[in-house]
Amino acid sequence: MPRTNLSSAKASPAALSAPDLPPPGGLCAIHQPNLFPRLTTLAKLFAADYWIVLDDVQFARRDYQHRTRLAALEDPQRRQWLTIPTHLPRGRQTPVCEAVIAAPAGWRRRLAQMLPHYYRASLHWLAIGRALAPVLDLFTTTDKTAEVAETSTRLSLDFSAGLAGSSAAATCLLGPADRGDSPTSPMPPAPGATYAGRAA
Repeated sequence: MPRTNLSSAKASPAALSAPDLPPPGGLCAIHQPNLFPRLTTLAKLFAADYWIVLDDVQFARRDYQHRTRLAALEDPQRRQWLTIPTHLPRGRQTPVCEAVIAAPAGWRRRLAQMLPHYYRASLHWLAIGRALAPVLDLFTTTDKTAEVAETSTRLSLDFSAGLAGSSAAATCLLGPADRGDSPTSPMPPAPGATYAGRAA
């Protein structure tokens, strides 16, 4: 049975189960999954009650969706990009959720060598190294860049102070046909919600 409006249920409940949403009035952060995100991104997500993982927008090659900057412990001004090569099946129009890691097994090995090289001297390396295991393990079970980036973000939040809120992928909330003509059409704000401290 086709949907008649945005508030009607999906034709098949098995096709999509809506995530549990927080009560109205909570702070919502909307952000793409970033590979080991910067502190400013973590602060934004940590302050929110709910994180919408913006995985249905166009993948950006020169953004943090598949790369991060590593800073040397002895000289934080000396930085190097860590970029996971990513294949875009639909070219520049590929959404974040469809971007694929090129040679995931090789990049698992490279990441497992590069991160200790930079951070093994840290007082907290043993705990951080253990926390990284789920990210490294994902390279053996998925080739999706967004899954690896989202997991690295969640682990960073959990490791730093514990994620207080909930999250849901944008692709799980509404399908492209529900949003309008394109996957990037803006959605109206939820009644009673605040975004970055302002009422919707």
